[in-house]
Amino acid sequence: MTERLSTLLREEASALDVPPPPAGAVVARGRGLRRRHRIGSAAAGLALVTIVGTGLAIGLGGMGDDGSDAVDPAGPSTGHGAVFTLGTTVFYDGGTKTATIDDQAIKSTYYTSAGLLVRHGDNNYSDGSGPQRFSLVTEDGTVHPVSVVTEDVVPGIDPAQPYLAYAEVVDGEVQVVVHDVSTDQEVARVPVPDAKKWGGWSAPPVALSGDTVYVGTDDVERTVDWRTGEIGTTDAIGPGYPDVSGGRAVQQTGDQMTVVDVATGEVLLTVDAGRTGYLQLSPDGRFASYDVDNKSVDVYDVDAGTKVTLDGQSGDYGWSPDGDLFQVKGRQLITCSTSSGECTTSDVTIPEKGGGVAPDDLRYGNHTYES
Repeated sequence: MTERLSTLLREEASALDVPPPPAGAVVARGRGLRRRHRIGSAAAGLALVTIVGTGLAIGLGGMGDDGSDAVDPAGPSTGHGAVFTLGTTVFYDGGTKTATIDDQAIKSTYYTSAGLLVRHGDNNYSDGSGPQRFSLVTEDGTVHPVSVVTEDVVPGIDPAQPYLAYAEVVDGEVQVVVHDVSTDQEVARVPVPDAKKWGGWSAPPVALSGDTVYVGTDDVERTVDWRTGEIGTTDAIGPGYPDVSGGRAVQQTGDQMTVVDVATGEVLLTVDAGRTGYLQLSPDGRFASYDVDNKSVDVYDVDAGTKVTLDGQSGDYGWSPDGDLFQVKGRQLITCSTSSGECTTSDVTIPEKGGGVAPDDLRYGNHTYES
């Protein structure tokens, strides 16, 4: 059950994440069976939205109306280049800058227009692990506690916006909540009365794209326009875990993987994937990686349809805020251009440990760690 513990949260801080291979179907099935694992990953698709009803939008708050200090937008994440965490230390701007989260462990991080949003808590597990606290790291390295505490839920972030979306159950009813992390204010709360079943989380998993929150329920994928309160469904994919990046999503039909525009349902890219392949989108949805075999990964420009090939597997890499791939090998940072395929090794030396209860836990920015 999600609780609001503002006072306690004010004493907390922020950080970042390591990449597991994507597997939305595994996530959905695993949660349906209520099986617990420490690390998992995300996937699924979205598309055409059909409006079927209107929910009452509750608490559409202003931006800083109460005189609270707003955080100046800092662009996607904090700076550019590789973003990752080691223990409770956040590395950003290509690993050249750091910030420390004053908590036991970092669970995951999310790129937003206001800075890097860090989910942290008593341990580095995502599910069944106690309170999940949030902090915002801005480009100057300042850690801003965010007055949101969740437990066993999957939040949604749009990297182009300063919002954190999540669902909670209040008196037996699912409510979608949108929180502005730049002002630390709740800006919307919309009841979703028809949402009844959703796997094993304490509330349905959500994804955020523009003004739409996608709500992953067992019977159908629901949509909520958080500004107007309109509630709809998407008929282009099956129900379950929603995974949207830059207004785009991945879906599979037979041996083909496609990238679709979630607003229109238009197919933007098709890849012959075989039985084991999977497309993974960059945070902004401009690029998609696909494991060709156990030795190489193709990286597609979704709009252009072109590709480059890199060594390794997609799970070995993280996405930077500006759409490049990177990996930490040993104590070295390697960044690869998704446009040219060229890789460079930084002269930044990564320490062996970063603090907290899991000091050697390496996690890449904007990766999903759910099960």
